[in-house]
Amino acid sequence: MHFLHRRIVSILLVLAICTLAPAPAVGQPVPPAPSGEAAFAHVQHLASTIGPRVAGTPSERQAAEYLAAQFRQFGYQADLHSFRFPYFEARRVELLQLGTAPRAVPALIFTYSAPTAPGGIEADVVHVGLGRPSDYEGRQVAGAVALVARGSITFGEKAANAAARGAVAVVVFNNAPEGIMAGTLLGPSRIPAVAISNEEGVRLVEAAQHGRLRVRLLVDTVLETRSTVNVVATKRGAVRPEEIVVVGAHYDSVPGSPGANDNASGVAVVLEAARVLAGTPTPRTIQFVLFAAEELGLFGSVAFAEERRQGVVAMINIDMVGWGSILMAGGSPGRDETMVNAAVEVARTLGIQLNRLRLAGSDHASFERVGIPAVFLHRGVDPHYHRPTDLPSIVDPRNLEEAARLVVGMLLHPAIPTAVVGRRFVGMVAPELPVGSQQPLVARVR
Repeated sequence: MHFLHRRIVSILLVLAICTLAPAPAVGQPVPPAPSGEAAFAHVQHLASTIGPRVAGTPSERQAAEYLAAQFRQFGYQADLHSFRFPYFEARRVELLQLGTAPRAVPALIFTYSAPTAPGGIEADVVHVGLGRPSDYEGRQVAGAVALVARGSITFGEKAANAAARGAVAVVVFNNAPEGIMAGTLLGPSRIPAVAISNEEGVRLVEAAQHGRLRVRLLVDTVLETRSTVNVVATKRGAVRPEEIVVVGAHYDSVPGSPGANDNASGVAVVLEAARVLAGTPTPRTIQFVLFAAEELGLFGSVAFAEERRQGVVAMINIDMVGWGSILMAGGSPGRDETMVNAAVEVARTLGIQLNRLRLAGSDHASFERVGIPAVFLHRGVDPHYHRPTDLPSIVDPRNLEEAARLVVGMLLHPAIPTAVVGRRFVGMVAPELPVGSQQPLVARVR
């Protein structure tokens, strides 16, 4: 019964969203047009004034206080939804290729990597392909460091497979010439796990093929439970207040990155939509939710979806919309696409080009897992993804304005006539992008 109810509500919601709103009645407030410059001011404050906003740190809390203050300024009551999560901090990493001419190999620690002993470890290196179980056949890695390439399976699976076969650590090298990828194992590992660039990986593979290769690895990390908050502002619906649409974006960033595009851009769009709609009645209740701890494993949205999903009928997620030429909409593979279809239709009515996104990983997935239809708005992965160069200068205010227009357009739909109950919206088919073009977005886990 619960699944059937969700499905009916989903169908009704999409029918409403995809019906063009009539001209405002006399005396009905008309919302102001979204402003890209107003949204961009939030990007500047979050990325430049505050800077990196790692979950569980004072800078993330400073960002939460700023966001709550903005909602209050727009006339909303800000609610801080507290939750606990596994805090991780990478303090120090050293990877040294030993031999007649020892050399340092630049590396990054995967989030939730186990530490080494204080003095580090020294071991031989064994190249194990992509690190899948089948790749270990015929290879002896007990007591060795497993050297594996990125791709095919998640970073967490690579670490688990290496540990299961007795490796003392795993080193993952990038499969693209884009430097060292930041990533998460999504949960604590049994052995240390670090990432290196494609160039360094190729060098180590070649060295291992020409004879014995030995390395020294030191990994110093902190793993403890901490608390943080999602920032929530609620706008009660005028027609169906019991039905809630969540509009969300994560406000945390990875260590060392100011996070202008990832994801101050999405936060700015949510804030601008909230500002625009503050004085305008909406049919359904809207909850503007800015999530914490997304970069570590979607912890903020998971906590919200598990604890506060009562009444939520749909979710709109905005992540990385400041850079790129074309706005995209999608969801997790195999999930309900009614909200994606709705976004496509509304974009058409607004004259916004919107392509369909076939593969994506962000906070919308937390809602999809509990049966709530969701759509993810995104513009692709920029060259500064998870890097210190993710600065406001790469964000285009016009992109923010366009995304805000789409979000506001989706929220301002009319009530559904009872005559449409039972009908099914098929929706338009937007241009579809190949799976490979979205691969970098899930670099944090794969």
